Amino acid sequence: MAGVQSFFKWLVKYVLAWLLAPLYMLSSTFMFFLRVIRSPMAVLSYRVRETPPAVLQDPALGTHEYVRLGTAKIRLHYVAAGDRSKPLMVCLHGFPEFWYSWRHQLKAFGKDYRVVAVDMRGFGDSDKPPAVEEYKVDKMAGDIIDLIEALGYGSCTLVGNDGGAIIAGRVAMERPDLVTKLVAMNGPVSLSVVRRYARSRPKQRLKFWYNFLAQLPYLPEMCLGFNDLKTLDVVFRGKKMGCRNKDAFTDEDLEAYKYASSQPGALTGVVNFYRANGMRPPKEPTTGIRCPSLLIWGDQDGVLDTDLAREMAESVQGMKVEIIEGASHFVQQDVPDTVNQLMIDFLNQS
Repeated sequence: MAGVQSFFKWLVKYVLAWLLAPLYMLSSTFMFFLRVIRSPMAVLSYRVRETPPAVLQDPALGTHEYVRLGTAKIRLHYVAAGDRSKPLMVCLHGFPEFWYSWRHQLKAFGKDYRVVAVDMRGFGDSDKPPAVEEYKVDKMAGDIIDLIEALGYGSCTLVGNDGGAIIAGRVAMERPDLVTKLVAMNGPVSLSVVRRYARSRPKQRLKFWYNFLAQLPYLPEMCLGFNDLKTLDVVFRGKKMGCRNKDAFTDEDLEAYKYASSQPGALTGVVNFYRANGMRPPKEPTTGIRCPSLLIWGDQDGVLDTDLAREMAESVQGMKVEIIEGASHFVQQDVPDTVNQLMIDFLNQS
């Protein structure tokens, strides 16, 4: 009898989560339109930044380079630090981000690695295909596979945060020969594990309400661009998702993100990733992740449960998990020294 009651309690929570997620999306949309009514000019205050801020031109972070990949000739932009003779480390950003999220790691690991911080397709200064299907996980992972080979390397250490962890995990599954070690941060390396976890955790499913919003045309881009990209300030410095270390994300850093997000097509690129993968994630290879892997997780993530990190580690053979108390979703920016040391310890292991 107790088992039946437990099942029905779970069922009620599950159904409520499915119902409340789109309702939460609708309420957020309603609140957005209220803000528009109160400040209609704020919709028009979104301006394109013509000149990159000085922090993006800092030579200490590395050199800006471009490469065209594959039959589609997608042009990717990346910033590289370290000698070309060193082992390759490729860093994949999350959303709504770009290469600059790895500024601390470019400095820290450039001595021992050729560190390449990529603008993935749709982001930063890389190409932004207009079609939604161009942002499927398998296509974005294909870009990274082509990039590693185009750079002249047979393998790399692959690092990813948030959505970048999803892409990194897919690369490790599809081409295990290319990934010697995998480091993920506050992001799932397997979407199938996320689906399984969310099915039994309605609260987590409710947190994915933004996937419903992303399916709408135009509106998500309007929300992101409203009041001159105010959403970026909320995301990176707000109470729910923002960096807990108040010195971690400066006004100059915010302006760098606004510069990248204000470029033509940038906001649509951000949303298209969720349009393409949020509701109907592609099937994953059955090979799984074989290389040594580390999952670093800030426990103050406003979207992803800390228990998801533990379940992810249990689902990937040999994955080590490190929970950082008091750190946010943007853990490599929030507590870079702690993250860098965890990476060093892991990478030095034979």
